[in-house]
Amino acid sequence: MKKLFAKIQRKIRAYADEHGFTCDVCGAEVFEYPKHRLCKTCESTLFWNDNRRCDQCGRKTSADGVCLTCKSKPPAFTRGFAPFVYRGDTASYINRIKNGNPRLALFFAERMTEWFIELYPNIENFQNGAETLLVVAVPLTKEKERERGYNQAVEFAERITLTLRKLGYAAETDGELLVKTKETLPQKRMTYRERQENVSGAYRVHKRKACRGRTILLVDDVLTTGATGGECAERLFAAGAKEVCFLVAAAVPEQN
Repeated sequence: MKKLFAKIQRKIRAYADEHGFTCDVCGAEVFEYPKHRLCKTCESTLFWNDNRRCDQCGRKTSADGVCLTCKSKPPAFTRGFAPFVYRGDTASYINRIKNGNPRLALFFAERMTEWFIELYPNIENFQNGAETLLVVAVPLTKEKERERGYNQAVEFAERITLTLRKLGYAAETDGELLVKTKETLPQKRMTYRERQENVSGAYRVHKRKACRGRTILLVDDVLTTGATGGECAERLFAAGAKEVCFLVAAAVPEQN
């Protein structure tokens, strides 16, 4: 009975995802939904990650090249991508997703997909049948996911996979490939070194065979120092991944 109820819920949500009539932020009328999921006013307040970006992690920088964080310690992932800068209303909207508004994840996931397609140099590999992109969300512990009710990174990963497929790219997602084995402390006020220590050993690859020789798109909501993405990437590479890219909705800009 639970499975049937869950299936019905998924179908209702899938229909609502494509047949809304109001802005997912403020509730104003949006006549071209889902082509536009936010009204013009709300969308105009977002901080796009345009102009200069770090060649390694993808965050906004003040100069060309690699940001100071990546110069100090390059992250384990191959390359990072972030369509938005984590500040102002952009940060506020993403925090809404974390705190109970998974519907808003649709807008960001679709922009994340467009950003990845535009900037990833080997995107044609997934269109000509050469390989299938494996999209993997940064996991929460089972306890944390039950407490929150969902994992925002999973919401992003599922929508990114669906959007890629609609656009003709071969992509799949696996919610059981990477698991979080221990709860970590909140990292908001931690230094870079403290963040690395906090996430060390927190993730494990549950399906090692599924990683071998694969290009993996690791997905999360925010990149701050890159410690979480780097730790997950290390585990995926150790399991045999060919390449691990890190795609987030927004990244904290370079701190000078």
